[in-house]
Parts: sequence; structure tokens; C-alpha cells
Amino acid sequence: MVSLVLFFMILVFSCAGNDIANGENYHDNYEENRIYGKVAGLPGRTILLYELYGDQVNLIDSAMAEPDGSFEFVISPGREHGLYRIAMGKSSSEGQYDRHRQRFDLIWNGSTVVFRTHYVQPVDSMEIILSEENRLYYQFLRVMDDYDRKVSTLSSALVNYPADDSFYRRLERQYRRVQNRRVNYIDNLVKRNHGTILGSIVRFHKIPVIGSPADQDSSDRLKKEFFCQGQFADPVLLRTDLIPRKIMRYLALYAGDNDDEQEEMIDAIDVIMQHAIENEAVYYYVLEYLINGFDSLDMELVSEHLTGRYLLGNICFEEGVLLDHLSLASVEDLKEGDPVPGFSFEALDGRMVDLYDIRAEYTVVFFWGSWCPYCEDVMDDLYELYLDYTNSQEGFLEVVAIGIEDDRQMWIDHLNRGGYDWINYSSLQRWECPVVTDYRLVGTPTMILLDSDKRFIDEPTRIRALNRLLSRRLR
Repeated sequence: MVSLVLFFMILVFSCAGNDIANGENYHDNYEENRIYGKVAGLPGRTILLYELYGDQVNLIDSAMAEPDGSFEFVISPGREHGLYRIAMGKSSSEGQYDRHRQRFDLIWNGSTVVFRTHYVQPVDSMEIILSEENRLYYQFLRVMDDYDRKVSTLSSALVNYPADDSFYRRLERQYRRVQNRRVNYIDNLVKRNHGTILGSIVRFHKIPVIGSPADQDSSDRLKKEFFCQGQFADPVLLRTDLIPRKIMRYLALYAGDNDDEQEEMIDAIDVIMQHAIENEAVYYYVLEYLINGFDSLDMELVSEHLTGRYLLGNICFEEGVLLDHLSLASVEDLKEGDPVPGFSFEALDGRMVDLYDIRAEYTVVFFWGSWCPYCEDVMDDLYELYLDYTNSQEGFLEVVAIGIEDDRQMWIDHLNRGGYDWINYSSLQRWECPVVTDYRLVGTPTMILLDSDKRFIDEPTRIRALNRLLSRRLR
């Protein structure tokens, strides 16, 4: 019944008397740098145009609609490309816009846009007449809405249905099937629209396929793989509201009432920032957004971590590299269980060491520099943790410390001062060290945790996080 009513509304206003899409050569009726629209059923005549910048929504223009609902905006040639928001009349849903207006978004890529829609359901009834990218965008929104409804319904069923019932397995298979179809749809659409605003928007919607939402392993995987490589790379995303929306969705995975909530949030922040580093402008926007957000929540530990590690820059980057398209190490490309690049060397104490020959349940490969002001505190805390596990659990933990150095005496003096008697090595080639280049490292300090088979576990950014990972694995 709803579909029939919607169809009737579209039919009525599409036949109304303005010149949009009138005749085969309707492209010739429109000037450049314009957005032409017609909205049926308008309760008023004021139309507002907003530009988006993350969580900021800025009013940039207004227009008076004709009696038939038609209007146009002239877009300055220098205006940034991205999503723009059109608001009209009053909406029943709250928002941060003037008087909670009914609204919808359009992609502005510098080309003229012509559309028509209905006030009551502007997204569902949207018809793009001129702008292929917007036509595909609205098709994408509808397809994703359908997938999201299916995933949400199946997720709810899995959470509430008895896991020991045979029908539960059928639900779980269908749940995976729908998720896989969504991923394939996104991948194909991104491939066909590479290099466009649409392509970046679509890619940013991708999330991993998981099993039952009630399963802890699925929950952990969702946290670990929620963002995929390259999602933050395009700065055009700043001209949308997608980044804060996705960050909030991710942080919600960590929210809870337990005493470790702030520690959990710090873990989540480190994941976000390692992906945000793919683009400098995005990185600083995300950092400011998170600092402001957690300051308002009065989470002191989280705020201190954001300020200390990221705002004040408690990481030393390779000279000439502030924000590379890589994470702090190439391990961003690795998933838990993947083998890491092997290496061998003559350690400072003269013994020959091969990473894959180290006999320990867990190994930390630690990259540091005597010149790095942030490494010393981490080294002291790591060494204390190393001694604790070495004294209580023989063969449980080994540390391979790779010095990013070019002065042998400075390196040795620093090690002697701290008494760090774990496995020490430096090629004295600074950033050209073969191990450093194999791991595509760009910053120190960096820790990489491996299992007994030298398979990747995680890249903890703090000693607390490392200790938590290890303590869960104590025999």
C-alpha cells in the first residue's frame, strides 16, 4: 500500500508543469554550476543549502521555490566538491539544522545537477534527471537500506533464537550470505567508479563479514577489521558527514559499563588513528573531533592519551614523513594469524639470531631510537614487563629491539644506561635498515606482537594494551 501511494505521488509531481526533463534535449535547458530542483508537496517556499564538513553543517545559500516547487542554486566555481545538503520545511526528526528541517544530500562534483522529489519522502522518491553520479548515489542508498534492514532483522533473530536449534544454523548462513552480497555490491560499485566522490563514499560504507553477532569471536573481528585499508585516504570525505558517523558507530562497539571502559576506548582510538593517518587533513580532523568529543564526556584517561600520543606527537616519524599512506608499520596489511617478514642478524652480544628460530610463546619486535624522546619511557615500561614475564613464566616472552640508529656508541650507551639485556640489533643505517624497510616502518616507538610461529597478533600502542594481550594468554 505504501509503495502504491509513493508511486502515485511521484507520478503526480513528475507530470506537474515545469520544464525539468522536458524533451530529449533537456540538457541544453540548464546552465553550468547550477543545482536545479523541484520538490512536490512543499509546505513552504524557503529552500536552504548547506555545505558539510564532518560534523559541521554550514548554511551557504537560500532560495525561494516557485509555486510548483521548483528552484535553483548557483554554485561558485571555487566551491569544494563533496556532499551538499538541501533542507526545506520542518521535519519531525531532530537534527542540528535550522528548526530540524526536512533534508537530503546531493553530490556536487562541479557538474550541473537536476532532480525532482517529494517533500514527504525526499530520499525514497528522489529522481535524478541530470547527474550520473547522483543517480548512482541514490541507487546505492536504496540498495544499502535494503541490505541494512535484512542484516538488522537477521542479527536480531540470531541474538534471540536458541543457538542449539537446527534453524539457528540456517539463520547464520543467511546472515553471512546477505553480508557477503553487500560486500560484493560495494566492491563492484567502487571498482566501476574509481576516482569519483561516489567511489570514496561507497568504499567508506564497507565493513567486514562476521558470524553470529552473539559470538565473541565475531565481535572481536568486527572491532579489528571495521575499517579497511584506504578508507580514510580521500580528503573529499571531509566534505561529507561520513567520518564522524562511522567513528561513532565504531566507538559504540566498545561502550559499556565496566571499569575498563576508558581503556577500551583508548584501544578503539588507536585503531581509528592508525587508519586516519592515511591522509594528513583527515588525520587532524579526526584528532580534533575525538579530543573535543572525549573532553565533553569528561573521560580524562582518554583525553590524556589523545593529547599525549597524537596532539603533542608522542611518535617520532622518519624525516620527511609526517603522515604517510601507511600506518605506523606495514602490519596494517596483516591480519591476525598472518606470518610476518622474517629476518636474521648478528645481535649486539655476538649471537646469530633468526626471528623464526626464537623459541618463545610470544615475541615482541620493538622498533626504537636513542634520539626519539618518546621511546625511553616505553622502553623502561616494556623492560619491566619483560622482566616480570621472564621471571615468572620462562620461555613465555622474548623481545627483539631494533635500534633505528646511525651512531654505534650512542646506541650502546643508551642500552647500557637502561640495562636492556634482551635481543638488541641495529644495522646503523637508520631508516634504511633492512628490517625497517621490510616492515615499512615510518615511526617510533612501534611494537609488534607475534605468537610462537611468528604470526601476527596485534600492534599494541601502549604497554597496558600489550600486557592485557599477554595476560589473557597466560597458561
